[in-house]
Amino acid sequence: MPFFEELAEKYADRDVKVFNIYVREPHAGERGFPDIQNHENYEQKLGYAKELARIKRMKNTILLDEMDQKVHELLGNLPNFVYLVGKDGLVKYKATWSDAEYVEQHLAELV
Repeated sequence: MPFFEELAEKYADRDVKVFNIYVREPHAGERGFPDIQNHENYEQKLGYAKELARIKRMKNTILLDEMDQKVHELLGNLPNFVYLVGKDGLVKYKATWSDAEYVEQHLAELV
C-alpha cells in the first residue's frame, strides 16, 4: 500500500489523515497464504493486522473492524473501497475500488 503511505506524507501539512481498515482476511487458506486462516477471535485478527503492517511496512494507522464486521458492512462490504471524508464528517468521495489516480485527484480537489 505504498500509494496511501505516499498520500499521507504528501498531504500531511494539509491536515489529511489516512487510515486503513482491516476487516477480514480475504485470501485465507488460499495458495500463497496457507498459514492464514479466517479469524476465530479478536486477538487472532489483531495479530494478523499487525503482521500485515510489519510485512508491508505500513506507517498509516490501521483500524480494526469488529468480529461481526459491522463497519465493513456499513461501508458497503467491498474488498478495496475508498472514502474521502471532509472535516465536516460528510463523505466527499467514494469509490468501490482504490484507483490511485482518481483518489489523489479527488483529494487534491477536496483540500
